[in-house]
Amino acid sequence: MKLNADIIYHELKKKYKAEISGPKKEALVLGRPEFYMEDERTFLADHLYLATADHLPQRSGIQEGAVLVCIGEHINLKNYRNRLCLIVIRNKADFFKVYQYLQKVFDYYEEWEQKLYQDLFNDAGIHQMLADSGPVFQNPVNLLDQSFRFIAADAEQEKTISENGSLDPQAIDTFLSSYDLMTEKKGAIFIDSADHKVLCVNLFNRNNEYEGCLYIEQESRDTGREAPLAEYLASMLELAIARNPSVINDEQSSLKRVMQTLVEEMPLSHAQRLVLNAMNRKNTYVCVMLEYRHGQSPLPASYICDSFEEVFAGSFAFRNDQAITGFIAVAPLMDPKRKDYKANLNHNLNDFISRMRMNVGISNEFDDLFDIRIHYMQARSALENGRIMSPSGHLFYFASYALTEMIINSLGGLPAEAYFPTGLKKIFEHDRSSGVSYLETLKVFLEENLSYTAAAQRLYIHRSTLIDRISRIERELKIDLGDADQRLQLEMLLKAVDIEEILRMQ
Repeated sequence: MKLNADIIYHELKKKYKAEISGPKKEALVLGRPEFYMEDERTFLADHLYLATADHLPQRSGIQEGAVLVCIGEHINLKNYRNRLCLIVIRNKADFFKVYQYLQKVFDYYEEWEQKLYQDLFNDAGIHQMLADSGPVFQNPVNLLDQSFRFIAADAEQEKTISENGSLDPQAIDTFLSSYDLMTEKKGAIFIDSADHKVLCVNLFNRNNEYEGCLYIEQESRDTGREAPLAEYLASMLELAIARNPSVINDEQSSLKRVMQTLVEEMPLSHAQRLVLNAMNRKNTYVCVMLEYRHGQSPLPASYICDSFEEVFAGSFAFRNDQAITGFIAVAPLMDPKRKDYKANLNHNLNDFISRMRMNVGISNEFDDLFDIRIHYMQARSALENGRIMSPSGHLFYFASYALTEMIINSLGGLPAEAYFPTGLKKIFEHDRSSGVSYLETLKVFLEENLSYTAAAQRLYIHRSTLIDRISRIERELKIDLGDADQRLQLEMLLKAVDIEEILRMQ
């Protein structure tokens, strides 16, 4: 196995008083040490040399990437310090014992490499690969899946772990946003926060898709040694995952795939139709759509979906466009005393969207899986209309915005004014120049189901005054409020005017 100068220096420090200086490479390119002979003219790139200071020539050719371990001090060393990576052993040391020690260093890392290959080809599993790697890093070595769950480790973990075995949301927030760790980033990434230091390497499959993360806790920032070793271990783990993908990600349930297919309006396979027929009407669900409150979230969608399924038993969640679509089973939320589930649903959803900083739209309940697309549209409509009509809220039920959706759709793209009956414009003109609002009078009268007494009390006017105003309004509009169809049309128009006013203010 090839090493680098930082690894050599790290190991030499354990036995000798050593110092390192000069340019060096992080990549693992150095083979076993070579004796530097006095008659040699050039230090070759990516070669590791061992020499005593008094045997070095005053001048010599040096290629970029050469590394020299030198025993002792000599005036000639000033010609080498900035031209190659120089590791000086300052205390008195036997040349051949240093050479033997360096050989043991290479033996140690090659033994680790052999163990990894044995684990790989014997299908020992990633747990064994991490267990064999723990002594090399001398820090806890872990593997996280796409949802940041600890699925393999070389030691018991206690820090920053939630009840479901994942990094807790606060740790992930720091992990991603504060240090700009993106799941498409390759190579070792060092994170140094107030709470802990972590060295991470993202893992990818053959299609260059993110699979998980190698996660190594650190005591100090010795990345020159540990970063390339972590990248090497990550490459071996990627090979293990390629041989057996199920070690890091379980397959989605058949029903979940069916639900996603129906939401996306894709054709079902024969096998999916069998699943759909077998599972239909066995459970009652509500569909929810979750979106990030402020653009893109630093939390991966896979983590949010996994956390959602942990919170809501029997639920399913998957990414859909720029949002998360979920299906929550009602039965686990049912309160046997109240024979209702909405109190528990509200509590759990409010807690979840607060932690994840999301908004949510909720459909009506259903048990016919063939109606999934309809209830998906309900959840989306609730989210869109709730965001407009109640901008300070975060949890929106379709039932609360069904009329809004129906009215918006009924306008057919035309402004509400296009549907005004004769005289409605005169009502608006009257209100602009009068202290008496005919429009408010009309709205209150309709809201009170044509009750003169109730409407007069709300308006703080005498009943006879209200009767007079309503008569004038009916004459201006040329409609009969006692006619159910005319009254319904007017109520919808007034609601449409309110909606348009809200939209103008956005």
